[in-house]
Parts: sequence; structure tokens; C-alpha cells
Amino acid sequence: MTNAAETRQTRGLGTFGLETPGAAPAGAALLRRAHIPGLDGVRAVSILLVLAGHYGFGMVVPGGLGVTIFFFLSGFLITTLLLREQDRTDGIDLRNFYIRRVLRLTPELFAFVLIIAAVAAWQGLTVRPVELLAALFSFTNYYHLTVGMCGYDTCAGWHMLWSLAVEEHFYLVFPLTLLLVGRRPRALLLVLAVVLVASPLWRLVVVKALSLDPEWTYKASDARLDSLAYGCALAVLFARFPRSLSFAEHRGPAVFAAAAALMLLSLAIRDPVFRDCGRYTLQGLAIGLAFVGLYASASGAGLRRCLDAAPMAWMGRLSYGTYLWHFVPLDIVLQMLGVRHAAALPLGLKLVVAPLCTLAAFGLAWLSFRLVAQPAAGLRHRFAPRHAPSWSPAAAGPLAPASGRS
Repeated sequence: MTNAAETRQTRGLGTFGLETPGAAPAGAALLRRAHIPGLDGVRAVSILLVLAGHYGFGMVVPGGLGVTIFFFLSGFLITTLLLREQDRTDGIDLRNFYIRRVLRLTPELFAFVLIIAAVAAWQGLTVRPVELLAALFSFTNYYHLTVGMCGYDTCAGWHMLWSLAVEEHFYLVFPLTLLLVGRRPRALLLVLAVVLVASPLWRLVVVKALSLDPEWTYKASDARLDSLAYGCALAVLFARFPRSLSFAEHRGPAVFAAAAALMLLSLAIRDPVFRDCGRYTLQGLAIGLAFVGLYASASGAGLRRCLDAAPMAWMGRLSYGTYLWHFVPLDIVLQMLGVRHAAALPLGLKLVVAPLCTLAAFGLAWLSFRLVAQPAAGLRHRFAPRHAPSWSPAAAGPLAPASGRS
């Protein structure tokens, strides 16, 4: 049922050149809710892929795909939140945005890094100051790519922070872009399209012409921007051009089938140049189509219910802390067994180690959430976007920001 506030919002959408919401797929309205259904479940799927890949099943389960889904989700959610703020307040408060980012990400990160560093020093391992600074200030990816991956004689427990560095670099750049061109959604889509085209071309240059670390196309922020930009572009379509997604409303199975086909193709092609340069393009398209099916098709409702099941939602809410801590139980088990890598374990032992480490990782994440994240959450909400002083077409919008990893 449409209320008066929604009616005012509909009248005001033309301010930013939006299409009529009435023409949008019915499911697209879910993205205007305070809590977007299904996103916690998507996070759960992503972190489970990461855990399976790192806990010895990397040859079967693509753990890196979980990271790529996290990248897409970050771009999608941050863009959705910032466009909401723009609609609601007729602007974007960059200062408060960055304060919210710091309060959301750094308490658990700092606690994790400092605890790992203290334990490593107690064990007599090397704690290099530059490694510590890289972990705390989000340049772990470029540190690894320039001086090499830290080994087992150093604080290797945080080497996965490279992906958080990619996201932090995105958070620094994209809000500024949105502030400059966000009132012109077609121009914003053009900027994102340039990123989507330029990124695989840049990866090709890295592979063919530059003598950089072989993992540059996987870990460098400049090479992975399109994995986030696909999420940004889809969020702009949902918020500003919803009619463009109406084709999916009654074609959900076909949309999901196309997404699955693209994803399987991205995993099946083993050519090294494709894997370095084109894989993330196909995966971005596949994840984008899956999100279109999830939120713009009638058949997405059943999948959203599955993703919102209590265990999935719980794992999704803890996904950030789980990602931070998940190598700790594995490293302990591998040291006890005298093995350097989980892939070297026999299959029977993997089937025991992986579930136990998964439970331990979620347990550590739960402690981190209760002891660190929750106390910081109240402070973060003090810097939430405020309504415009009085209603105007540009200020109309949803009443609360989306919850979750954002």
C-alpha cells in the first residue's frame, strides 16, 4: 500500500532525472527498506566460499569468488546508501560518511591486528613495523605486491587483509565521484562504464607489458575496481533507472540461468591470460544478473526467504569478523599437525578440520562482534544521515539506512 510519504517521494523523483518508480519491478522496492532482505544471506554464502577455499578445498571451491562477491556487495550497498542519503538530505555528508566507515571497520580490525601482533611477539616471531602499519592503515595489498607475502616467520595471520585494503581504497574514491556527478545519473553510469572497460584492459597491460608481481591483477586496488564498480552500476540502475530492469520481473529463471552460465564459464576457462584479465568481468556480470533476479524478478522471493533464514542471517552478520579471524584456528591446527598448508591434508582430515575451524572462526567473530563491534555501533549511528529540515522533492526517501556490513 502506498502511503503519503511514498506519494511525495514519487513526485520528487524527477529531481535527479529518475524514472517513475511505478514502472519499476515490484521487488525493487525492497532496496528502499531499512533492512534489505537477502543481503546477510549473500554475505554468508560469500564467507562460506572463502572458508572452504582456505580450509583445504580450494581446488573444488573457489574461495576467491567469495571475495569477489564481497567486492560487488560493497559497491552495491554503499552506492545504495549514498543515493538514499542524497535523496533524503539533498546532498552527501562526506565527513560523516568517512567517520561511519572508520567506526564500522576499524574497531574490530585494530583489535584483531593488535592481538595477533602481541601473540606473535610473545611467540618470538618478527613483528615488522611496516607490516603493522600496512595492516592498520589499509595498504597490505600493495605491501605484499612490492616486498612479497609475509612468511610463517612473521605475522602471517593477517595477510588476507589485502582485500579489505581494496575496499578501503574504493571508499576513499567513490563517494567523491558520487558527490561530483551523482546528480547526473547518466554521467555517473558513464564513469562506471569507463571503469568497467578500463579495468580488464589495465589487467591485460599488467600481464603483457609490465614486470609486476603475478598476483597484481588479483590483489591490487587499481586492478580490481571493476569488481566493486559492477555493484555500483547495478545500484544506480535500481535507484535511478528501475524501468530498465523490468524485463526480469517475469523472467527470473532465465536470468538466474544466465548468471549461472556466466559464472560457470568464468570458472571453467583455465587460460592464464583470461584468468588474470577477463575472469572478473564475467563474474561481475554473473553476480549482477543474480542480483537482478534476486530483487527484480518475481521468482527472487523464494531465494530471498532462503537467504534470510536465521542461520544464514547470523553468519552474514558475523562475516566481517569471521573473515578477520578465520586463519587463526587453521594456523593453530596446522602447527599442531606439522603441516604448512591445508591443501596438503588428506581428504579425511580436511573433512574434520574444515568444520571445526569454521565453528571456531564464527565463535571468534561472535566474541569480536559482542565485545568490540556492538559497543562501537552506538557511536556510529550518531553520524547517520539526517533528514533535510523540511520536505523537498530531493529530500524524500527511505527513513533509515540499510543495516549490515556497511
